[in-house]
Amino acid sequence: MHLLIRAGGYPFRLLRYMFTFYCKLFCRRPQIIFAYTSVGLMDCLLLCLKPKKKKPTGDEPNPTLFPDRQTTNVKENKRSSIPDREPTEGRQNQESIPDQEPTEDGEKQQSIPDRETTDVKENPRSIPNREPTDKEENAGHNEPYWVERTDLLYCEYDTTWETLKDSQGDRRPRGSTQRVYDYEFNRFENAAKDMYNYRHDYPLPMGRSYHRGKQGTDMPNLTFYLGERESEPDGFSIGEFHKTWRGDYYRLERVHSFVQWIFPLQEVGMNDEAFVLTKQEIKAFLKNETAKLNLQQSYGLMLDFYGIELSNLETGAVGRASNWPERFENMNRHTHNNLRLTRILKCLGNLGFRHYQAPLVRFFLEETLVQGKLPAVKESVLNYFLFAVLDKAQRRELVRFAFWNYEPREKFIWCPKKIQEAFLREGGPARCSNPADPSPEELRQVEEENNDFIQTEL
Repeated sequence: MHLLIRAGGYPFRLLRYMFTFYCKLFCRRPQIIFAYTSVGLMDCLLLCLKPKKKKPTGDEPNPTLFPDRQTTNVKENKRSSIPDREPTEGRQNQESIPDQEPTEDGEKQQSIPDRETTDVKENPRSIPNREPTDKEENAGHNEPYWVERTDLLYCEYDTTWETLKDSQGDRRPRGSTQRVYDYEFNRFENAAKDMYNYRHDYPLPMGRSYHRGKQGTDMPNLTFYLGERESEPDGFSIGEFHKTWRGDYYRLERVHSFVQWIFPLQEVGMNDEAFVLTKQEIKAFLKNETAKLNLQQSYGLMLDFYGIELSNLETGAVGRASNWPERFENMNRHTHNNLRLTRILKCLGNLGFRHYQAPLVRFFLEETLVQGKLPAVKESVLNYFLFAVLDKAQRRELVRFAFWNYEPREKFIWCPKKIQEAFLREGGPARCSNPADPSPEELRQVEEENNDFIQTEL
C-alpha cells in the first residue's frame, strides 16, 4: 500500500494525510512522519507498536531513528562535540607522537599538540621551536643555532647548524618565496653534498673507484713527500718542485697533473697516474714532521702563485702579497684555480693543518664580498671554500661574516632563514681588516689632521 501512496495522485495523498493525522492523534510519534518517506508504511506501523521511551533530558542527546546511526555512549558524543576542551586533572592522554624521542628513563612521554595541559609535565623534546637549555647548549658549540627540516633554505647536507631530532617531514615545499632561490640554492645543495662527504670521511659513494692496487702497503703519497719517489707523469721530486717551480707562474698555470701529487686527497682527481690518499697514509703523515714541513712549503708556494702571503706559520694568517694585482687578475681569468683551492683546503684539513683553513677562507671572503677584487671566485668561496672548514665554530663565524657582507642580503642562501634572523638579532660583526688597507689608528689620525686643517682654514 505504501507503494501506491508514494506513487502520487489525490486519492492516495488523502490516505497519506489521514495516516499522518492518525500518528499525531493516537501515537503522538511525530518522527514517524519523516520515517514514512524513507522506510515505508509497514515499518512505520511496526514502530507505532514499540513502547514509547521517556523524553530526553537536557544532558542526553536525542535518539535517532536508525540503530546504525544511534550513539550508544553519551560520553563519546560529548567528546566528539568538544574537540578543543581542556583535559581534567589526573586524566592521562591516550594519544602519542609517533617519532618522539624517548626520555632518560626509556619511556615515551605523551602529549597532545596544540592543547593546554594541566598538572602534566612537558617533554621539552616535543616542542620543536623552544629555546635550548644550558645543558644542551654546552653539549654543542655553546651557540643556540637550532634548525628544522621545514625551515626555509634548509639543506640536509649542511651540518653547520644543529638539526632538531624531533624535526619531522620533508623540506618546506617550494612556494613563491622559495622559487626565488631555486637556481642558486640547487647549486649550493650540489656543492654541499660534496663538502659533507669530505667533512664526514666520505660516507657517500664517490663515483670512480681507485685505479691502482698499491695503496695498502706502498704509501706512494707519503714516500713522495719524503723525497723517496717522483711524481707521475711529470717526474719531479718534492725538493725539485720547491726549487724549480716556485715563481714559474706559467708552468704552474698550464700544467694540470702536479696538484694531485702536491695536495693528495681521498678522492680521484684528473691525473690518472696519481694515487688516492689512504687512511693508513694519513696516520703516518701526521706522525712525520718532515712530510708536514714539506707540505707547509708547498702551501706557501701555491699561495705565492695566487698573490697571497703566509704571514704567520703558527696561526696560518694570510694577507696580500706584493704581486697581488696581477695574480688576482689571473684568478679571475682562469677559474679552474677555484678547484685547486678547494683541493688545497681539503688537503690541509686531512694532513694536520686544519687551523690553516679558516684564515684562508676569511681572506677570500674579504676579497670577494668586501673588497670586490675576485668576482670570479665569489661563488666557489660561498659554495665550497666556506664549507671545507672542519671546525664547526669557525665555520659558523665565517657564515656570519659572509651574511653581513653579502649584497643583496635578502638573497643570501648559504644558511637557513631562521639562522639569518638570529644573526640580525645578535648584530653584525666587525669587518676584518686587510693588510693593504689603512688601520683604524691611521684612519683616526688622518681624520684628526683633516679636522685641524679645516679649523685653521676657518
